[in-house]
Amino acid sequence: MWTGPAVLPQTEARPLPDGSLAVGAPRIMNRREARTELVNPLAETPEAVAEGRALYEIYCALCHGDQGSGDGDLARHYRRMPPLTAPHVLNYPDGFLYAIIREGGRNMPRFGDALSVDERWALVHYLGALGPRDETAEAGSR
Repeated sequence: MWTGPAVLPQTEARPLPDGSLAVGAPRIMNRREARTELVNPLAETPEAVAEGRALYEIYCALCHGDQGSGDGDLARHYRRMPPLTAPHVLNYPDGFLYAIIREGGRNMPRFGDALSVDERWALVHYLGALGPRDETAEAGSR
């Protein structure tokens, strides 16, 4: 045990084994399913948005920047850092944003193990508050 490898938090994503099923919990949807089927169960209250903001400052601002414009301290180390204030990102459905937070992305770590379900949904509420909504967007989107 003294010479074992050190595994730092959020450095080694451990997806569920192939063929495993959730017992006593709903099945985890992929992004395509989540886009249309997942609905934010958390009411969009000032408290939920404030919690989302605090979580954003801890987990997201380092890469995406304080205002979500993709200019965080680590952004220069990556080829492309998506601005969260872009119109197409602001119009993503809540379920899609939730799935991205849970599973991560190309260079983004997964936060499914670091954040509870309610914390992820609070973060989705805060992401929707980063910019104005587009009223012509698809149903269920921000």
